[in-house]
Amino acid sequence: MTRKTWRRLFYGATAFAAILIVAFAVVFQDGIVRFFATPRAPFQTVEAPPAPDYALRSAWLQWPTDAAAGEEAAGASRSADMFYIHSNAFYRRNLWNAPIDDPEADRRRRTIAFPNEAGPFSAAARIYAPLYREATLYSLFTHKYDGLAARELAYADIRRAFEVFLAVRDPERPVILAGYGQGGVYALGLLRDYFQGPINPLRRRLVAAYVIGASTPADYLSGLTPPMPVCAAAEQVRCVISYVDFEPRFDEEMQRLRARALIWGENGRLKSVKGENLVCVNPLSWTIGGAYEPPEKNVGAASATGLAAGDAPPPMPKVVGAACEQGILIVDNPKRRFLRRGDWFGAKWKTQPFNLFYYDIAANAAIRLAQLQEILKVEPEPLEPIGETIDLDVSPVNKAPE
Repeated sequence: MTRKTWRRLFYGATAFAAILIVAFAVVFQDGIVRFFATPRAPFQTVEAPPAPDYALRSAWLQWPTDAAAGEEAAGASRSADMFYIHSNAFYRRNLWNAPIDDPEADRRRRTIAFPNEAGPFSAAARIYAPLYREATLYSLFTHKYDGLAARELAYADIRRAFEVFLAVRDPERPVILAGYGQGGVYALGLLRDYFQGPINPLRRRLVAAYVIGASTPADYLSGLTPPMPVCAAAEQVRCVISYVDFEPRFDEEMQRLRARALIWGENGRLKSVKGENLVCVNPLSWTIGGAYEPPEKNVGAASATGLAAGDAPPPMPKVVGAACEQGILIVDNPKRRFLRRGDWFGAKWKTQPFNLFYYDIAANAAIRLAQLQEILKVEPEPLEPIGETIDLDVSPVNKAPE
């Protein structure tokens, strides 16, 4: 066999091996991503990053300057206060929880998550957005102790930040609650911890809670006191909007969400439950479930990545139609490639650089806010119930002299 033939065989074998390696990586990419995202040590043995000090502005992704020091009169037109919890931005495996000053995660929060997730609410609300020690990406895949503990630590930060939010805001102003991705799980925790009770002034001023990208079992909401309703109409207030959207090709992800979900128990701990009866509010109709809504109903998708807070991205109307199927919002495959959820090597689990319903959410938040303001104008302030009565043997009231 000549040297030339050997060379051809060598190059052919090398090319074939390269093809096999690429094919293997493509077929098993999800497993590869999970492997390299898995922290190498148990949660108990990894020291958590320092807890944020929410008295400092550096512990906040966004803090409205008009609320803090009266510096911007423009903020007065934003007649609601919004507490926003961002989605996953920390993907490293050396820690179970992210430090709030991790440079790469902070870049994703500020340039991708905040403008696309909180941006739709910027015209209606002053936005308070805490940084927090978010659970690493791997926690999405496990409902075992380590993953739950990482999320419980993150939620402890959210609770402390929410206490600061409550302390500085005007209690008469309407409230919007919004959480995306793992932030949606923490929003559900806030509903249990702060919005329960027959006479709850915070719940009375709740425009709506937007839980997006996190599955919400309907039984969890009905188990609150009083039950928290799911928003069934565009103008309904004091209710919850929730959906997780996927294009049809992500059938495995849909099955995973339908198989199990997370809820907060009475003891303040997370627990895993079957993903049954998941809430799905279609943002094209703002109704629960229902038939397919065509792209003509889509007010506008947008990619706000890289925009400064408050800057409006160009709207792209009529991009997708959508329908709720077994608790998941199935959306059309967008014709514009940059509006499609990434599907290579974990991109589908990360913060998306667009929002398919950016202007749908913006318009809806304004409608619900206006509706709540009208209700509060005429609705009497509820009074606390009279406490326990006491029987007296002798009246303390002096009788008038005859």
